[in-house]
Formats: sequence, structure tokens, C-alpha cells
Amino acid sequence: MSQLLSLSRAARLAGVSRGELQATIRERDIQTFEGEIAVEDLLKAYPAIDMEHDPVLERLASIKAAAKPKSRYSDHWLPEPEVLMARLEEFQHVLTRTKATLNNMEQLLAEVTASLETVVDSDDQRLRETVLHLSGRLRQSLQKSQTQTDRRAEIFSRDAMLRFIAVSARIQPSGHEFFVEGKDSLLDAALRAGLHLDYGCASGNCGACKVRVLKGKVRKIRAHDFVLSALEKEQGYCLACSNTAVSDVVIEATEALTAVDLPQQEIRCVVRNKEAVSDGLNLVHVQTPRTQTLRFMAGQRVAMTLEDGKRRELAVASCPCDGRNLQFLLRSGIGDGFAQTLLAGRHGQTLLIEGPRGDFLLEEEATEPAVFVAVGDGLASIKSLVEHAIAIDNAAALYLFRIDDAPAGGQLDNLCRAWNDALDNFSYRRLAPGVEPAEAARLIADAVMDLASHRLYVAGTATWLDDFVEQAVRLCVPAENIRSDRIDAAGVRCIRAGA
Repeated sequence: MSQLLSLSRAARLAGVSRGELQATIRERDIQTFEGEIAVEDLLKAYPAIDMEHDPVLERLASIKAAAKPKSRYSDHWLPEPEVLMARLEEFQHVLTRTKATLNNMEQLLAEVTASLETVVDSDDQRLRETVLHLSGRLRQSLQKSQTQTDRRAEIFSRDAMLRFIAVSARIQPSGHEFFVEGKDSLLDAALRAGLHLDYGCASGNCGACKVRVLKGKVRKIRAHDFVLSALEKEQGYCLACSNTAVSDVVIEATEALTAVDLPQQEIRCVVRNKEAVSDGLNLVHVQTPRTQTLRFMAGQRVAMTLEDGKRRELAVASCPCDGRNLQFLLRSGIGDGFAQTLLAGRHGQTLLIEGPRGDFLLEEEATEPAVFVAVGDGLASIKSLVEHAIAIDNAAALYLFRIDDAPAGGQLDNLCRAWNDALDNFSYRRLAPGVEPAEAARLIADAVMDLASHRLYVAGTATWLDDFVEQAVRLCVPAENIRSDRIDAAGVRCIRAGA
């Protein structure tokens, strides 16, 4: 029976993105089995997988260190010793079963060979020749299994090693899959993978992140105040924020699948840092309390109210994978009371955020290549979308185009270049400031092969953006494949979001 691998795990073993693997499956008409692919088909699709050098963990570490938004976390990629030992025990059971099966098969082959050879004394010459031929093949097979390396076995070995570092979790009923790495809890891992599990405090007090373990083993990694009933424990419930996966698991959990599934929240936050990233543009870091993180989807915005009542609505410029540490791009300007007050205020000043709002969202299930166009301060929502697209790893390829007058080599430019360097399926390019919409559409179409088959996400000033979208449609990009976010000169969202 063929060994089956989930698409997410197969992509990691092949060293490609999940989106690229799915594109290959479609192009080659490879059969999958409920979201899984046979090892033989994976090796046929990627015959150049290097078995001598294992790129899986190195590539993962490189992406995390240089590109993914999670890079601000401490580098605790190894699990706790207790979890590592539990995974080792699980692997021991798998290895024992595998070795037992191998021993039984070798014994069976030996017995069949011996039985066949007893027939050699038959008077039937053709029968003797057939038996000798078959027994010879069986002996050759036994010798080959003991002396040669099987690529399928090497895939099995590499997969087993990967499970020490990262086990998989599948969510029912959505079927979404993510990896639980290092010291991550189930909730941490799901959020970092771009999924929207239900949760509240994320610290074990409210119980909103309660999930049911349907298959596999979990282990508590931190104490929690919320009390599960004896019946809930018996039925396999646990808190996702306080437990990690020991083995591959299947969990039953509630997810927010659309923007309307997210609750409206009011959170009093603290301004932790303000950095000038270009002339007049500032990156503001805001932190929520430990017991109350913001649940939002990439591309959404929040209303911000300062202590003196000044108010502004801004796009969140960071990934939903960390709802506690939020980023915003804020343009300073003469006569702009909100920006002046916030930027001149002390570190540690408080403000109220309300939201999330808006429907300028990533098509998360889409596997088509995605093109992101950030015009001026539209980079805020585009940055959030790109970080989320990297986290969920669904699109076959990602393209980012920036149009602004920020100098090269700035903080945000370096971040985009890091994505370009670290991710095989990512391309970053800056277009000249002031480029006209028609010319920008032509340049992007020239740079992206078959633009009409891509998803297009554009954020910028309303007039420029409307002209650009019109040009994109003329270039045969279907209107339903275009999503746009219109902002004014101060970075405030205009009346509507969406093409």
C-alpha cells in the first residue's frame, strides 16, 4: 500500500510552497486522496529531490529568520524536553511497527523461496525453470532490500525526522492544516499559520479557545485558570492556548471564515515605539494587554482614539498571526492633529482601538498566483496581506510592486527585499514614483506572465486606483479577480473596499 502524505507535509519535504505543489498536481493531473498525495507521485513530480542534503529544516529556519512576520519572536524552535521525549516515544512506536512489518515480510519471502525450491525436483522441466526463476528473483529482492537505499524509505526517514521539530494539526470541519513547531501552543501555531481560530485572552482565563482532540496526542505546556469539566476532559477537550501537539493531531475547532465571523472589539492599548521609515511616514508599534489580543483579518482596519479624543481610522500593517503586537503606518502632516499628537506623545501613551472593519481581504483558499500593488500609504494594508499570504502558503507565487517616493534601503524596503531573497516563489519590484496608472498596468503585465490568471490586490489613492483597475480589466484581468482598497492622502480609508 502506498504511503500517503498531506499536501502541506509533502510540500515541505519537496522544498516547495504548498501553492506550487498544488499547481504541479493540477498541471500533471496527479491523483490525490482527500488532500493527500502518494509518495511515489511526489517523487515523480519532483525527481530532483536531493536525498543527500536535507533542505527542509534549513529552508524553514531561513524563511522564519529572514522573511516571515514571526521573526520578532524568540528563536525557540526546539520543543520543550518533555514534548521532545513524548514525540520520541511516538516515533519509537512507529519504528517498532515498521520494523516488525519488515521482519515479517522478510520471513515470508524466505519461506516462500524455500517452498518454491522444494519443487525443483519435479519432473516437469518448465515448472522447474519457472520455480528457479521465481526463487532467484525473490533472493535478489531480499539482497537488494539489504544493500540498496529506497527513495521512498528516505522520504519516510526525512518525514520522521521532521516530526520531531514540527507535527501537523488538521482542523475539522474546515480541513485546514498547520504545523506545530518548537514551543508553540496549538493556538500560537494556528495563528502563525494564518488561521482564525476562536480565542479570547490567549492566556488560559476565558476558555474561548477550547478545542476537541479527535485524533493524536496533546500535552499541557502551561497552567490555565479556566476549568474544564470532567466530562469535557473525557470527551477530549483542551485549551488550544495551553496545549501543544505531541503527535500529528486532528482537532475540532471553531474558526472565523469570513469577516463577519469576527467579533467587534474595544481594546485599550499602549504605544510601544514610533519609527520614521521615510520622509513623513512613520511605523507605529502598538501593543494590546496580555489578556486581550485583537482578532482581525489581513487588510482590515481599526478606529483609533487618543486620550484627548482625536480619532483616526487606519489599516493594520501587520500580520493577524500576532494580534497583540500591531503595526500602523502613519503620515505626519501640518494641521493633522491626530498624527501630531500621537507622534509627539510619550512612549507608553494609551489609545483605544475599535474594530476590526473592512472587507479588503485575501482570498485565502485561492491557489492562483497573487499580485500586490501598493501605491503610497496603501503599503499598510498590502503589507498585512503579503505577510498573511506568506504565512498560509497557499498561492503558487507572490508578486509585490511598490509605487512611492520612499528612498531605497529603508526599513520597509529591506523587509520586502528579505522576502524576495528568502522565498523562492516571491518577487519584489519598485516602480518609478508618479507613474501613470496605464503605464503601471503595462509594466506589471510585462513583468508577470499571464496576468489575467492572477489574483490582483491594489491599495492606493482613489483616483489613481480606479484608473489602474480599469486598465487591468482592459488587459483581460477578470473584475472578480481584483480587490482594491481606496485611501485618501492621509492614509484614511475611503468609502468602500473591494473592486
